[in-house]
Amino acid sequence: MKLSMSNLDIMVCAQELKNAIGARVDNVHEVDGVFIFRLHVRGGGRLDMLVEPGRRAHLTEAEYRAPERPKGYVMLLRKHLKNARLEEVNQPGFERILEFEFRGRERRLLIVELFGEGNLILCDEGRKIIQPYRIEVWRHRALKPGEKYAYPPTKGIDVRRLDLAGLRNAISGAPDLVRGLAINLNIGGALAEEICARAKVSKNSEPAELTQPELRSLLDSIASLFSQEPAPHIIYEDEKPIDVLPFDFVSHLGERVERFGSFNRALDEYFSALSVQTIATRIGERFEREVRKLHRRLDEQRARLAELEAKAGEVKGHADLITTYHVQLDEAIHHFMQLRRTSGWQGAMEALDRTKKSGETWAKIIRTVDSRTGKAELELDGQTIILDLRLSAFQNASRSYGIYKKLTEKAAGAGKAVSHTERELNELLARGAPEVAVPAIRKRRKLKWFERFRWFISSEGVLVIAGRDVATNQEVVEKHMQPGDRYLHADIFGAPHVVVKAAGKEVSEANLREAAEFAAMHSRGWREGLGSLNVYWALPEQVSRQAPSGEYLPRGSYTIKGKRNFLKVPLRAAVGVVTLDDEKVVMCGPPSAVEHHSKVVVRVVPGPLKKSDLAKKVQARLKVAGVDVSIDELMRALPPGKGEID
Repeated sequence: MKLSMSNLDIMVCAQELKNAIGARVDNVHEVDGVFIFRLHVRGGGRLDMLVEPGRRAHLTEAEYRAPERPKGYVMLLRKHLKNARLEEVNQPGFERILEFEFRGRERRLLIVELFGEGNLILCDEGRKIIQPYRIEVWRHRALKPGEKYAYPPTKGIDVRRLDLAGLRNAISGAPDLVRGLAINLNIGGALAEEICARAKVSKNSEPAELTQPELRSLLDSIASLFSQEPAPHIIYEDEKPIDVLPFDFVSHLGERVERFGSFNRALDEYFSALSVQTIATRIGERFEREVRKLHRRLDEQRARLAELEAKAGEVKGHADLITTYHVQLDEAIHHFMQLRRTSGWQGAMEALDRTKKSGETWAKIIRTVDSRTGKAELELDGQTIILDLRLSAFQNASRSYGIYKKLTEKAAGAGKAVSHTERELNELLARGAPEVAVPAIRKRRKLKWFERFRWFISSEGVLVIAGRDVATNQEVVEKHMQPGDRYLHADIFGAPHVVVKAAGKEVSEANLREAAEFAAMHSRGWREGLGSLNVYWALPEQVSRQAPSGEYLPRGSYTIKGKRNFLKVPLRAAVGVVTLDDEKVVMCGPPSAVEHHSKVVVRVVPGPLKKSDLAKKVQARLKVAGVDVSIDELMRALPPGKGEID
């Protein structure tokens, strides 16, 4: 089970967090070591960024109840960051570190370390540490106020910048390939195994025995991994989440997964579920510790009570015995003390021995005498008692009754303590372990099967889907294209496979034109700012995986047999909100289709704005019209590239 974000997770998450650039810090809270940065987005709206040092950093939809009294470090963060705007989000190298640059009255750098126990370090614009969350000092660096922030020693080479020689050098000397990749490149075991699986090279291979083609295949595997479009998902095993990944891993094919529109959303869902398990375990362990503690206390109190009661009974028995035989005891005390006065302690004890032999009754009951304490051990009625020879029998009995009274008082107190602990234990067991109190996650709708692809619903109600990457492109054609459907592809390198799901109906010209516009808007033509593009359509039976004689057909590519039917369409799109099973869903597609299904429509065309900025503008337009959608949904729906509102 993954317990913290990996280097790869941080890389993808950092890219998505750039969508929050420009947001202003409204407030900062801390709940049990988890920091919540409440961000106000330009044009309205709110984002909450969660940071848990050593574990995770991502946007969250969880509602955390802020403590009434914020801690000192939170107050420091508020002082320096409140009302400051987020200017940049970076992952230095391929390290498990995130850096957030803020600009307010002064520039501030917030560094989140997500390795080991983790840390949160607030620095000035010159990277001088203002205050770390936790002061730490090592031989190679110090995290304390006034020191310049220094990165930890690099453990590996940035895997994204490897060449053939660098790869061979990096894994040389390792016991096997997978450990050479995982340790020497500092990418962890899961990513190392995925690279081996994609390259179809055994993870147990000896690094020194790898051939040039195998090394090249490993490099190609790394390149394909980092160039694919994110496909965020959580992997489940026995209904429990065990991993969260930003891309589809071939090493996890066939496992049950849940997909998400953004990696931040997947991280939030995964770690929220993990927190429930962790908190439940922690609460259960704390409950068991409390039960064991009460049992130990109860055992000790019961033993003490039994000891006091036994001692009190013994003392009272002796006091009663002294009272019963006070005449004999006074006689023995009188005779012995008379001997002591005339002969001293030593002489009296010698005389006592002679008197015993002579058979005098008073001497027979005295067993031993301690001259240092003046106390004697006597035997009466088969019991041994201790008497102070300097006191009378009644005085000795009175002293014993006094001791008995004190012991009974102590026993009564011990009995009350036992009753209190028994009541406390019974009440604890009756209550049981407390329920897990976790932040409430706002209701998330269940995605439709086609939402993992690019999609829209035509003005005639026909579903059209397209791939997002090599894997989903292949899936659209080979799993979801059926007889009677239509296949479309923009006449340009770098375009998705598009399928019109006819569902047994005739596909009209209007449907084909809308599907062609959809194919064009998600092609490289949008990135290049083209005004129009040719798109062709064909029947499913014309689409073949078989390459022409003498040619190589890359994975995810197909040949078209027979006639291609071309349509020239403009590059344009529209964003609106459609209703799917009584739920509002963002849809991006041809204007004619979006306008048919959505009351609020924002038209977009290729332009100069970054996709994230375009998404923010579209979000603002929709919000003005009373429609509130997330940036994540818009980023997933919009065409791939820059644009502007038409």
